[in-house]
Amino acid sequence: MSPMSDRGETMWVAGCGLRYWNHGDGTTVVLTHGAGTDHTIFDAQVEFLAQAGHRVITWDLRGHGRSVPWDEPFDPAQAVEDLASLLERLSVVRAVLIGHGLGANISQVLARRYPERVRALVVIGAASNTARVTLRERLGHLVRSALLRRTPARALPGRLADISATTPGARALAGRAFHRMSKERLLELWAAPRRLHRRRRLYRSRVPLCLVRGEHDRSGVASSMRRWAPRELIREVVVPGAGHLVTLDAPKAVNAVLGAFLEELQPPARTL
Repeated sequence: MSPMSDRGETMWVAGCGLRYWNHGDGTTVVLTHGAGTDHTIFDAQVEFLAQAGHRVITWDLRGHGRSVPWDEPFDPAQAVEDLASLLERLSVVRAVLIGHGLGANISQVLARRYPERVRALVVIGAASNTARVTLRERLGHLVRSALLRRTPARALPGRLADISATTPGARALAGRAFHRMSKERLLELWAAPRRLHRRRRLYRSRVPLCLVRGEHDRSGVASSMRRWAPRELIREVVVPGAGHLVTLDAPKAVNAVLGAFLEELQPPARTL
């Protein structure tokens, strides 16, 4: 059970009851999970951040976790508006957005559209929404998509779990989440990040940025992130031994990265 499951609330946006969890005080940190999973992929980060004195908000994307039922096609643009509505409902003025996978793509759009509402952005296991997509990346996506489409429906959740994580516990959690969805929904979600891509030449983030991925991330984001980091004049953080679900494969390593990044955002202490 998630550390904040017993304190969850629901808000209704565009026909869906979105479940969210709000805990603590201090710098507001909003965590958005990726395709097919739910807020529990951040359980270790929620506990760490809350103990560090931050206000921590997690939520389930529509059609995921406890934000169900939802039988309409998943619209990533609506998910951006869902996140904006969540910030408004909770009177969040400037948040640190932390997103994984699709959640990171959604967070990128909101940070680009409303930079005044975002203090910083942490992208975990996701490609840039604005960078050029290379021919090799396009071909890789086509090959992976074709393989997933050919995978029998009963086998697809297990296959996705195997390629998403390197540790048994992370694979088990992912498998349980993916088994709750149809093959059509899983394939729809797999393609959703690309629908948020809008190439913008020479674009650089208007808020402080942190890029994190697992060493063995097989989702195809590694090449994009390697090109992205130099453009932002930062270094990507590659977590050894972890896969795409790096928050589950290596929670302590991710917590250390988040802790250091958030510490850098704090204003220097005044001296007399």
